[in-house]
Amino acid sequence: MPGTTELTVACTGVIETADRAGVVGKHVGSLPLWSFLHQTPLTRPGPRLRALLAGLGVRQDEPLGLLHALSEAVLAAIAYEPGQTDAATTAEEALAAGSGVCQDHAHVFIGAARALGIPARYVSGYLLMNDRTEQEAGHGWAEAHVDGLGWVGFDISNAISPDAGYVRVASGRDYAEAAPVTGITFGASDSLLSVSLAVEQQAVQQ
Repeated sequence: MPGTTELTVACTGVIETADRAGVVGKHVGSLPLWSFLHQTPLTRPGPRLRALLAGLGVRQDEPLGLLHALSEAVLAAIAYEPGQTDAATTAEEALAAGSGVCQDHAHVFIGAARALGIPARYVSGYLLMNDRTEQEAGHGWAEAHVDGLGWVGFDISNAISPDAGYVRVASGRDYAEAAPVTGITFGASDSLLSVSLAVEQQAVQQ
C-alpha cells in the first residue's frame, strides 16, 4: 500500500512431526523429478567441487552410502562459521572460503549430488534445539532422491538425517527458490529486515 513504512509477517500454528530417519518419501508436486538434476548459479560445480567429488572413492551403485559419504566430505571441507558468507554465496565460493553455514553446506551437497546424476533439492525450515528456544535464523538442509526410498534428508551441518525436531517449510532447487519469505519492494531504496524466531516443543491436549 502507498505510504507503508513497516511490514510484519506473523505466523502461528500447530505442527506434528515424526522421526522417519530422514526419509520423506515419493516425489510429489508440480515440478518433475528431472528438474532437480539441473544446476543453478548457487549450486553449479567448479574446480573445487569437482575435486571434492573425485576424492569420495565410494561406489556409485550404492547411492545411499555415497550420499552419506558426500555429506561427511562437505562438512570436512567447510567449517561451520556464521558471518563468513551470505545468501548470494555460491557452492564454489563457500568451498574456496573453507567456512560457511547450513545454506552453504546444502548448496555444495546439492551441486555434487546433481553432478553424480542424483536429483537433489534445498529445504528451508526450522530446527528444535535442546539448548535454546530463541534462534537467530531458520535452518536449511538438503534432500536427495534415492530409488526405492524417494526423497531422503541430509542435514550436513549437524551430521544427521532430519528427525522429529525438524519442520519443513519450503523446498526448491536452491535457497533462492525455498526462502520462507520473498517479495519485491518499489520506491524507497533502503530497507531493514529484522527476524525474531523461537522454536519449542509443546504438549498438545487431545
